[in-house]
Amino acid sequence: MSKGKFTRRTFLQMTGLGVSTGLLAACVPVAAPSAEEAAMPEPVTVTFMVPGSTNEDADFAPVFEEFNNRYPEIDGQYTPAGTGYGQAYNDKLLTMLSGGTAPDTFKTLFGYFGSLAEKNVYVPLDDYAAQHPDETVFDDFFDAHVNACIIKGQLLALPNDGAPEGIWYNADLYDAAGLPYPDWDTTWSDMSAAGTALTQVDGSITTHYGIGHPNWLGTIWSNGGEILNEDGTQCMLDSDEAIEALEWMQSLVVDDGSAPGPEALSELGMFDRFTSGTLGSFWCVRGCLGGLRSIEDFQFDAAPLPLSNSGSRLTRLLIGWTSIWSGSEVPDEAYLLAAWICSPEGQRLRISRGYAHPSRKSLVEQDWYKNYECERCNSHAVNNVFPEMLLRGEGRAWPAHPNESEIVQAITTGLDSLWDGSKPAAQLAADLTAEINGIIG
Repeated sequence: MSKGKFTRRTFLQMTGLGVSTGLLAACVPVAAPSAEEAAMPEPVTVTFMVPGSTNEDADFAPVFEEFNNRYPEIDGQYTPAGTGYGQAYNDKLLTMLSGGTAPDTFKTLFGYFGSLAEKNVYVPLDDYAAQHPDETVFDDFFDAHVNACIIKGQLLALPNDGAPEGIWYNADLYDAAGLPYPDWDTTWSDMSAAGTALTQVDGSITTHYGIGHPNWLGTIWSNGGEILNEDGTQCMLDSDEAIEALEWMQSLVVDDGSAPGPEALSELGMFDRFTSGTLGSFWCVRGCLGGLRSIEDFQFDAAPLPLSNSGSRLTRLLIGWTSIWSGSEVPDEAYLLAAWICSPEGQRLRISRGYAHPSRKSLVEQDWYKNYECERCNSHAVNNVFPEMLLRGEGRAWPAHPNESEIVQAITTGLDSLWDGSKPAAQLAADLTAEINGIIG
């Protein structure tokens, strides 16, 4: 992020235009700039930040190259945080916001959109979207993505991507165990049985775990539970539906031993366990393909979330909230960059390389997406499972809340006692309900 940027001005300087260098300058007069060149204003710099990684940085490169070609009056700069996806990114963004050094545009991660909106961090985008219909192409967004960007009637972000959460599974391990692959009819019970069958133990050491930790939000929703009531004033985690979901999650670790506990995960995380071939399945969005596409040693595939005990499925929809910082000095130019990143072509340039899931209805119907190939993908399910859940109405974003970050942090921390078995699910649900009600006030 701190590295120097090779700009158009740098190029002109390095090629000697306007600067005399060595013998060439001694022998050849330097031409004065034309009146037109002299009158050209310097491009306006606009910065954009995402967590960043080797894959993500490479995937965004053509997006910014094309933007700067299309908008020579703007110098769009990709400035990744270099943190990866996780709390380190949130911490860095919060530090930059509080210090007045935030990027002009940036991506907000799950658990922070509502909280930052409450602090007036974002520029409302309704007027910009109305003024730039051709750049925004608003009607092409999935409704669920747009709805997730609106708080109190104001559009505070554009969705640059976003997918429902699904199951990623090691097809080779399933084949070796003679198990059917997860599909649209797979249930929690089926996943529990498969997790047990895929778990391998050598003496007292579990060498292969059969299943990862289910995501708490989608699991509770699928079973008919809610985190908060409709107006966000009361926690609902102590409902029978939510407790039953938490009980199933805990059983995978504590009763079955088919999912890794906290100690095992401290040695090797969930994603790394899967890519190393020692985890049968795990929960993640389509964007995980950005890292999974480098797998060389086994075949893998994607499937929808399993059906709950109530026979339903409702998965967490993660959104690529792309917003303009309210402290930006160039909000007009920042909107053009944000709109381009979220545009059909901007998304195609990035996602066609195998990263993320489009927020555009038109893109999931195009051949480059539907038939994307990665060497170790077992089928095209890695492409079509996620939009199919959206089209079935089985994807939902977390409802924005002013205390969102504190609520999510309380749940995330509280789940430690679920995974290590120190609290029964019902006790954890009661404790979290009391804690979250205290946060809401």
